[in-house]
Amino acid sequence: MSDAKSTPARAAGRPGRAGILAYAAPVLGSYFFYIPMWSILPGIYAKYFGLKLTDVATVVLLIRLFDGVGDLATGYLSDRRRAVGGSRKPWVIAGGLGTIFACYFLFMPPHHTTTTYYLGASLGYFLAFAVGEIPHLSWGSELTLDYQQRAQVFGARNIMSKLGISAFYALPLLPLFGSNDYTPAVMRFAVYSGALVMLAGLAWALFVAPPGFAPKAFAEDSLRLLLQSIVRSKPLLLYFAAAVCGSLCYGMWYGLFYIYFDSYLGMGSNVALMLLAATLLSTMMTPLWLKLIQKTSKSTAWAIGMGCFFVQLVGTWFIPPGASWWLGFVAVLLANFCFTANDVAALAIMGDVVDYGTLKFRADRGATYFAIQNLIFKVGLGLGGGLAIGTAGWFGFSTQEAVHSSTAILGLKLGFLVLPACCALGCLFVIRCTPINRRRHRIIQRRLESRLLGRS
Repeated sequence: MSDAKSTPARAAGRPGRAGILAYAAPVLGSYFFYIPMWSILPGIYAKYFGLKLTDVATVVLLIRLFDGVGDLATGYLSDRRRAVGGSRKPWVIAGGLGTIFACYFLFMPPHHTTTTYYLGASLGYFLAFAVGEIPHLSWGSELTLDYQQRAQVFGARNIMSKLGISAFYALPLLPLFGSNDYTPAVMRFAVYSGALVMLAGLAWALFVAPPGFAPKAFAEDSLRLLLQSIVRSKPLLLYFAAAVCGSLCYGMWYGLFYIYFDSYLGMGSNVALMLLAATLLSTMMTPLWLKLIQKTSKSTAWAIGMGCFFVQLVGTWFIPPGASWWLGFVAVLLANFCFTANDVAALAIMGDVVDYGTLKFRADRGATYFAIQNLIFKVGLGLGGGLAIGTAGWFGFSTQEAVHSSTAILGLKLGFLVLPACCALGCLFVIRCTPINRRRHRIIQRRLESRLLGRS
């Protein structure tokens, strides 16, 4: 029997803990490679391979603008394949293998690297990432219709992603290297260790993870109907608005993080330890977010996380160069605390929005919606990162200089702190307007379960 043709009882039931962990396993490898694209690689290419910050900013911007076609195509084709009895699993496997191949070139560039090389390798990586990531997100929302357990599914996904991120952050701390800094030698080692992690996660998901359910569709799909299901869905539009603000905010922070902490605050030797500890501690807080969702709602948890991010931006402004690295660590910890809320609550909300669209428009477009969400997030990260790095460069900040002018420092703080804070406030406002709460989703759930059992 194909993955999409599970029995109604199984489709409406609850996946076991082992199945949820197996579903989340590929994220361990994919996020081992993903986070460095924003937080580490821009600084590496500027510091060790001689690319100008304005050139790096251009690359970050372009890979986001041209990356969207792959996202949308993957979502649409994955949904079409799912509708005729196909599985999400082959997409996840293909994306994971493609990621390994692309990172081999991206993490180990030739000594005389050009901006064109950086751009080309990055485009290849993000296409492979989209092929695996978007069907995986939709697959997660198909594992269960239950409001709370869906949060648990994405909570497990968050834990796996944070473990992958932590594994990357820990690399410079290994005794194999002469310092705790991120260097080309560390990046070369990351390619091979990350490939092993990725392959193990893909195998686990392939043989153990449940396929999930496929809601019964009653409408033929077309571009016109797809557009209608987007523009006529208030929950979806509000979610996209929050995603725009949030992704811009995160992109600015990630784009300048390594440069700000290394070249300005002088904490470069402690960056790996700070990121590792903050990621692990924030991962341990995942059950607290799930408990908060159980007591309140997903939108409340998401809003609290974004509020924490705003607070850490304000606090970071007052950390002077040469200060104790513990002050920087507190800021990084608060930021990762917010990222955990986003990865658990926000993605689970998107699953609820997909359910609403399936019920209202009588067609499953889950992967397409997640593709658009992923496109918004990645374009926002690119625009935010490019804008932040460009702002610092336009004000004259350079990683090659030991002493920075007041104007250069102002530009760095505008890109890393002020502009992200404005976007965080905008995101916080939109989150509070999220219309699907626990009670409303329970109604959607009952009606979808009736459809799965063939009663409508």
